[in-house]
Amino acid sequence: MEETNSESVEELEPKRAEAPQEMAGADVTTNPAGGVTRGSTIKTVDALTTFTPVGDEVPASSSADELAMERREAPPEIVGEESSTLIDYTLRLTGAPSLAQLVAVAVASAVYIVLSWLAIVALPSGFPVVSAVFLAIGFGIPFAIWFGGWGFVIAYLGNFIGAGLLSTPPLPVNIALWFGTTDLIQLGLPMLLYRLLAQRFGVNPIGKDVYTVRGFIFFVLCAVLPGNIIGGLYGNFILVQTGILPASAFLSAWFVWSLSNVLVTLIIGSILLRFLGPVVERFGLTVRNFLS
Repeated sequence: MEETNSESVEELEPKRAEAPQEMAGADVTTNPAGGVTRGSTIKTVDALTTFTPVGDEVPASSSADELAMERREAPPEIVGEESSTLIDYTLRLTGAPSLAQLVAVAVASAVYIVLSWLAIVALPSGFPVVSAVFLAIGFGIPFAIWFGGWGFVIAYLGNFIGAGLLSTPPLPVNIALWFGTTDLIQLGLPMLLYRLLAQRFGVNPIGKDVYTVRGFIFFVLCAVLPGNIIGGLYGNFILVQTGILPASAFLSAWFVWSLSNVLVTLIIGSILLRFLGPVVERFGLTVRNFLS
């Protein structure tokens, strides 16, 4: 009897060596047909291999790249969001805008035209076609940042119609056509700077983090100062060259224009970017490429 037991032990030893060993942390086993099955754990006990299922098989198509893409396309949450979004905002000319985006752009254009007209008529500065408090700019800059290339359309229509043709007295059509290009700078430059530089500096590309230190500094340097200062110089240059504004009043008009725009953008623009921007994005209305 002792010899038989000894022989049994010796026969089991090679089987123990031939049995597949457990792989620490592995989730892959070999089935009896020689294939590989995910979602099982190998346990080796006395040369007998058992399979313990731990979950369903993972489809081969669920790759890391696809999961990353899904995360990239998903809009971020609204509540408490301060960090930069994973959604790309670029200047690529690709795709077509949705109907909802076109409606949003049309509404924004109408709002900017009306606000431009009201600012010129109701809040005059004493200089022709220069408002003491141009409230429209506080809406126009967020519109441009949200709607990409359509910001140029919103800008031109607002200044050409609202601040030009509808001003009191109205500008002649040929002058209004030229004057309309002013807001291409005031709205277009912030949009371009946000699209090109925001993610490089770790800030949100549509300004949702404007009330963080980094986001506010970027907002001031890219959306508040350059467009309003350069746009004010250009707009008053047009008025002087066309005889609407005396040359002697150029510096004074430019100071009033730029200072009021800077203050309005700091207050109204930042509020809209922080609190309305996430809502616009959540409803899929923001334009992620140049026009779509």
